Amino acid sequence: MPPEISLRRQLLRWLLGLLIPLVLLGGISAAFWANHFSNLAYDRALLRATLALTDQIFVIDGEVVVNLPEKALDLLDYDKDDVIYYRVTDPSGKTVTGQADLPWPDKMPLPHEHAYYDAEMGGMPVRVAAYALPLAGTSAQGIALIQVAETTSKRNLLVNDIIAAVMLPQVLLVLLAGALVYFGVRRGLAPLADLQRAVNQRSYRDLGMLPLEQAPSEARPLLRAMNDLLRRLQEGIAHQQRFTADASHQLRTPLAGIRTHAEMALREQDAAQIRRELEWIQTGTVQLSHLVNQLLALSRVEPGSGSDITMQMLDLHELARDTTAEWVNAALEKRIDLGFESADETVRVNGNAMLLRELLANLLDNAVRYSPPGSKVTVMLGAADGHIQLAVEDNGSGIPEAERERVFERFHRLQDSTDSGSGLGLAIVREIALLHGAEIVAEPGVDGHGTRMVLTLPAQ
Repeated sequence: MPPEISLRRQLLRWLLGLLIPLVLLGGISAAFWANHFSNLAYDRALLRATLALTDQIFVIDGEVVVNLPEKALDLLDYDKDDVIYYRVTDPSGKTVTGQADLPWPDKMPLPHEHAYYDAEMGGMPVRVAAYALPLAGTSAQGIALIQVAETTSKRNLLVNDIIAAVMLPQVLLVLLAGALVYFGVRRGLAPLADLQRAVNQRSYRDLGMLPLEQAPSEARPLLRAMNDLLRRLQEGIAHQQRFTADASHQLRTPLAGIRTHAEMALREQDAAQIRRELEWIQTGTVQLSHLVNQLLALSRVEPGSGSDITMQMLDLHELARDTTAEWVNAALEKRIDLGFESADETVRVNGNAMLLRELLANLLDNAVRYSPPGSKVTVMLGAADGHIQLAVEDNGSGIPEAERERVFERFHRLQDSTDSGSGLGLAIVREIALLHGAEIVAEPGVDGHGTRMVLTLPAQ
């Protein structure tokens, strides 16, 4: 079973998932700038201490001398958080005062220039400021190097304080944003929950349209599709109910007749009368079988039947010719001249072969059934105005103009008809035509005599 997909969880995952990287980026940015400004401030303090030492450097008889009062040395050595180191070297590199093991810079600064660099003293990281003091104009020649260093405890404390001061509001902001996102998503999806409750409370008989007014705009396309499905379902159920009602009504009469004649045959003593009753039962059974077959055919092609209709390219010339040939014997029994005419030997259409045979068979059945002996029935296939036309024409009594539309309705029969047809043949023809995107019309035959049934199919 596939995992349940929750729109709420997905929204929360995406929205909160975007906040977390923002917090991480904020933390990285805060750490970078905290280090930058902490080093900038303390480096300037180191430089000021270095420049203060330069004021105490003198040259006496070619020797570099540092004259630091005791209190100044105490201030220089004392720091409650860091350890301070310093060194002054003469041009020869000899330590004049301070810690002799203070590391040298990788690159000596130029005269009157300073440099900052990182080093280690006693296994602890230190930050060093170095200033190059030129001794020109004195009895000593060259450059004296003044270095002041301190451990990084104050810097680290300041960095941590800055990061904490910056990150704490960001974390609180993210928590607040997460809560707002959660309640916002919950609030935003509330109409969908209301819609779900409304659907769950519906009876299975209620196929009314779902309301769109209160639904969010993102959900309206889905609701429109569902309403369209409900509408088609309503139509399908209505078709099924109408079909069931019509079928029960049409089957009731022949079944009652068969039962009546069977009871009469059982009461009769005369063999000839019994035979006549049995012959009527046989005729009624044949008619009933024809009616049931047509009802089943109609149920397969009507809208909402759920039948899987497969369309494919086929040769309508071959199909129409073979179907016409199957009706030759039925036409000969009534002394009807049945013919087939086609302008082309191959006519390609997109359709269902079984249904098109059923359509043509119903047209031929009507033409042969309602044409008097000695009549002529012709199946014609050709092209007209970019369409394929399949026509069945007879020279019988024809259909009155007022009835030419109604003959395609279910169970509709002409008032002066004496034949025992079911009234379903042309209804089946119309449904099959609709499935193929085609049009079926009833026209008068040649010179206004008879009937011409014309099926117009899209040309390929």
